[in-house]
Amino acid sequence: MDLLRLVRDLAVDRVSRYFSEDPVGVSAIPRIYPPAKHEELVALEQRSGQLIEATYRDFLSLTDGMDGFHLDMSVLGCKDIEGGVLAKLAARFLQGVREDVTTEDVGLPAEIGLFPIAVNGDCSRAIFMIDAPDILPERIWWVGEGDSMFFGTFADLLSYALDRLSYNPRETVD
Repeated sequence: MDLLRLVRDLAVDRVSRYFSEDPVGVSAIPRIYPPAKHEELVALEQRSGQLIEATYRDFLSLTDGMDGFHLDMSVLGCKDIEGGVLAKLAARFLQGVREDVTTEDVGLPAEIGLFPIAVNGDCSRAIFMIDAPDILPERIWWVGEGDSMFFGTFADLLSYALDRLSYNPRETVD
């Protein structure tokens, strides 16, 4: 499935779910944003210390982030990385992952480079971009509340968010 169609289908699904809630508006309002500019993507890549996963880069080229991605979880865009509430929540979650040795629990080295690309409002779940091809082929890690899921690409993550049967993520590296 092409990424534009996947993002569109996910946005339509999230808006439909939002309006079907009783009462309406229990979860975060689904939002997409204007595309990130090339210079912003370059700055994000420098800040992350790794190459941006290709389909996440394509996603940011369509919409610079997405609110209401999953319950109260937002996908971070270039606009979010330099500050603001979401960036602070993501940094706090990353610090907790490091302190709680969550990385080792799933078979990752403690010092592995992790860059947050999504976080929820209560800081109990986050999604990280990772770049460790010598350890695992997956580039995306969704973790929190006792769950751990590795996805090959950001597009795989979006497919899974839309249809849980579309992808079978690993839970550990081992």
